[in-house]
Amino acid sequence: MTWRSAVSTVGALLATALLVGAAQPQRTLSVREFERPVLAFPTGIAAAPDGSIWIASTFADKLVRFHPKTGESKEFPLPMNARPVGLLADSGGGVWFAASGLAFVGRQDPAGGKPKEFAIPAILTAYAAFPAPWALARDPRGGDLWFTVHSDGIVGRLPHGAEPVHRGFAVREIKLGAAKLRPDGIAVDGRGGIWVAEPGGDQLARISQADGAVTPLPLPPGSRPRGVAAGPDGAIWVTLFGSHRLLCLDPMTLRTRSWPMPSGQGSSPYAVAVAASGAVWVAEFMADTIVRFDPGTEQMTAIALLTPHSRVRALTIDGEGRVWYVGSASGRLGVIE
Repeated sequence: MTWRSAVSTVGALLATALLVGAAQPQRTLSVREFERPVLAFPTGIAAAPDGSIWIASTFADKLVRFHPKTGESKEFPLPMNARPVGLLADSGGGVWFAASGLAFVGRQDPAGGKPKEFAIPAILTAYAAFPAPWALARDPRGGDLWFTVHSDGIVGRLPHGAEPVHRGFAVREIKLGAAKLRPDGIAVDGRGGIWVAEPGGDQLARISQADGAVTPLPLPPGSRPRGVAAGPDGAIWVTLFGSHRLLCLDPMTLRTRSWPMPSGQGSSPYAVAVAASGAVWVAEFMADTIVRFDPGTEQMTAIALLTPHSRVRALTIDGEGRVWYVGSASGRLGVIE
């Protein structure tokens, strides 16, 4: 069965996107949304090297693996109240996930079975609720896994090749500051810097991989940074949810530039991903559009999504350059190609 016939079988929606925004190149992109798999408030998505798409069905406490060529999917149940959020596919075909409801990061093997679980030390001092691991990033040099803890002002580091420790912790923590910082997106620049969005403090933080030193970089009041992604040239891209702008930071000089999003005050940019070509893709959370930004021409192209009030919190780019997204409110998996 081909992908296109499978899409027809499950009743996927098909449309040609209209391009909107201040700058409009003469091109169109097609958007597809799928009725299957059925998702419950999905908040994470990752493209695997084999072409499959992993999805965090957050409120169902499940991971879902979708195969674009066949339209088939497989579910991987997690412990009750795991509430998976951030995802990161690895070269072994598995996927790492942040269990925001149970204070651990884990790895699910594609063959199934119980996932590996790595608890975070902050659970020992938790008072009202479990600490919430949130977004994940991989160091391209050494392979260490880095992740934010949204509830506690912490970043965690899991060494490459680590195994779960009985009555102990393989995860090491770095304290960013007070819990009110609410660390969100995270990215690794490949030059020894770890970059974290702190929407509660209107700032970014740079963590030195060498010694764990934390350097805050204040942003204008009301910026509320959310998503962070590293480009192929090492540039760091950040969505400013509160000020409705896209920011680019040079990790060497710390110089920044920013651009207004095409939907203006109705934008609230959230997820961001950078293609191998350097094109930057941004989800406008409130506008229900996904925007392609060309750094060379500084032009933005906004693609309207098919389902109103989708509220996209996560997107990813596969090996063929297709952009996959999930609408947390719509429960839809979609692709732009």
